[in-house]
Amino acid sequence: MLIAVDIGNTNLKTLAVLPNGDASHRSWNIPPDIGNIDDFISQRLLRIETLTGTVDLRANAYPKPITWRIIQTGRLDWKVLKTAILQVRPKDKFKQITHKQIPLKMDVDFPAKVGIDRLLAAFAAMYNYGNSPMLVVDAGTAITVDVVQNGTFRGGAILPGLACLSQVYPQISKKLPKVAIPQFSDADKVKLPTYPGKNTEDAILNGLYWGTVGAIGQFYDWVLSQTGELGLILTGGDAEYLLRGLNTVLPSESIEYCETLVVEGILRLPEARTARP
Repeated sequence: MLIAVDIGNTNLKTLAVLPNGDASHRSWNIPPDIGNIDDFISQRLLRIETLTGTVDLRANAYPKPITWRIIQTGRLDWKVLKTAILQVRPKDKFKQITHKQIPLKMDVDFPAKVGIDRLLAAFAAMYNYGNSPMLVVDAGTAITVDVVQNGTFRGGAILPGLACLSQVYPQISKKLPKVAIPQFSDADKVKLPTYPGKNTEDAILNGLYWGTVGAIGQFYDWVLSQTGELGLILTGGDAEYLLRGLNTVLPSESIEYCETLVVEGILRLPEARTARP
């Protein structure tokens, strides 16, 4: 079995490929103090939800070695996770993914400084959707808007995430509140901000939401003017929420939503494909 792990600033995401070919994706919020990492491993990480039920991956229930392929962009050290898993699954194997393993050409000033999650999202987008020009948007703690074309990562932009933006307003003035951003499970149900906002909270939501949608739309238009055609691939915790707004300002047929883009990128790497059971 192969499990891809993305340790981000806010969430830990996994994509497991079971021996029968089924895949299971999970995402957990990483609290500021994760507390007992052993409990997290046994009660969450080692329980895989599939369409047919729960698969228990504790060693006594699933003794075959598991291969873990991990990236870390957040504060939780991947070696801490590795040590905790080995305590209950001592035969498992681990691999931290590095820049050198991602088969992308780089058209940026400092390739080694590009976040590996950005590269994996770009690689997965290219793998899944082809070599046509694409804008790859990962809407997480930060929002990255990157250009990939003909197997080349061309760079992009980094914006504050919606939750980060909401925290800025009380620092501007004590009279400005921190507004709540809809959670992933509610993103398709919440009414989008309507301009003009009729109260302070709605005005803030308009600014941070439509300001972000407008910025992504502007980047899209700039690249489209250079390439003549352009797709937009959207992933990340706030992707579904932003998708609804982007569908109002961009051609909906040009937008694809992929919840698992970064962890898919880990599994799409050549060495990962050849290592599957």
